[in-house]
Amino acid sequence: MAPPDSRREVGGIVWAKAEAVSKDAKRIYGAGISDKWIMGTVIEVLSQKKSQQSNRATTYVRASYKIGDTTKEKLLSLQSLKPQEPKKQPTADMPLDANNNANPPANGGTNPPSTNGNGTTTTTTTTAVAATGDTPPAPPADSAMPPLAPPLAPPRPPGPTAVAHAHGRDWFDGNDIHSEINGPTTVKHRKMVCQHTGNECTLGCDSNMNRLKYTEYDCFMACFPKDQLMWMVEELNRQLPASNHEPTSVGELLKWFGILILMTRFEYGDRSSLWSTQTKFKYIPPPAFGRTGMTRDRFEDMFRCMRWSEQPQERPEGMSSETYRWMAVDDFVSRYNHHRVQHFQPSDIICVDESMSRWYGIGGTWINAGLPFYVAIDRKPEDGCEIQNSCCGKSNIMMRLKIVKSPSQEDNS
Repeated sequence: MAPPDSRREVGGIVWAKAEAVSKDAKRIYGAGISDKWIMGTVIEVLSQKKSQQSNRATTYVRASYKIGDTTKEKLLSLQSLKPQEPKKQPTADMPLDANNNANPPANGGTNPPSTNGNGTTTTTTTTAVAATGDTPPAPPADSAMPPLAPPLAPPRPPGPTAVAHAHGRDWFDGNDIHSEINGPTTVKHRKMVCQHTGNECTLGCDSNMNRLKYTEYDCFMACFPKDQLMWMVEELNRQLPASNHEPTSVGELLKWFGILILMTRFEYGDRSSLWSTQTKFKYIPPPAFGRTGMTRDRFEDMFRCMRWSEQPQERPEGMSSETYRWMAVDDFVSRYNHHRVQHFQPSDIICVDESMSRWYGIGGTWINAGLPFYVAIDRKPEDGCEIQNSCCGKSNIMMRLKIVKSPSQEDNS
């Protein structure tokens, strides 16, 4: 009696192609998507006709599959599912197992029988060497010598231990990466050349005789594009006087950046509370941002007039709304990437990934204003703007940014 088909039983196990379950599977499994099968649990089995004119009913199976960290239900036809995980078929690049293909010796021994010129079968015998050290007798002239086995390759040194196994591959600790995880590579040391002083920040430059050689300010000035900084000062000096405010300088803009970074170290509801001198908690001192030397009003004035990229006041005729709104950041991304090409040399380990900048919405009278292109991915906990990036694996310095836009914008770029 044949065993029951698990595909037709509620609670049974089925296997489906990953790309048939979710379009997002290719982002997870990459090049192996064509051979990747995902296990699912049967929820419902349906039998229905495709149309009223059809004479034959088709069986469909609704099952629950796990893609990454999310669970997805999918209705697929029974013919496209498997009751067991399919095994990969050997290809020309994947030789078959020698134990399965080699013919065993007819005589049950380790050496195959050989034949002489008369067609008579002869058997090779092995004589043990005596303990006295005598030379063993030479084999007969008509006997066949077994082929010498090739020398064994030296064992490869063990690599790092995987900390997790997911999506069909091993994942390693980023602090324990070695240069030969995917094969031998040429070791390169990272180097950042300061655009202001010409100093080189490279391996071992972060400390000198137990004291910092370069401060956080030096690192910021080396990494932030100089042409972007100068352009922002010029643009602020056009926007601030137009709003009846005092013009700014490079030093004041850098102080504004410092306060903006300092805000990330506090939890607050209203931004103005950061300048308060009265604390709401007994053992936590007040932020008192006024001690930075910039008042709250001045910070807010610069915040309202801040520009990051060239964008005309009115959208030009014939330009799409998405293109016009992306102009608010396009120049900044271009200057950032150009700066990295000119002043940064990455190491031999490069990490390529994507980042999500969550979109909370503006609220108030701007409630209908949104992102030019909103990205929502099942395996990402946040939705909003997606940024594809590459980073140096040894210095953790971002090398290049690319904002994900709509397909029409990607084709035109």
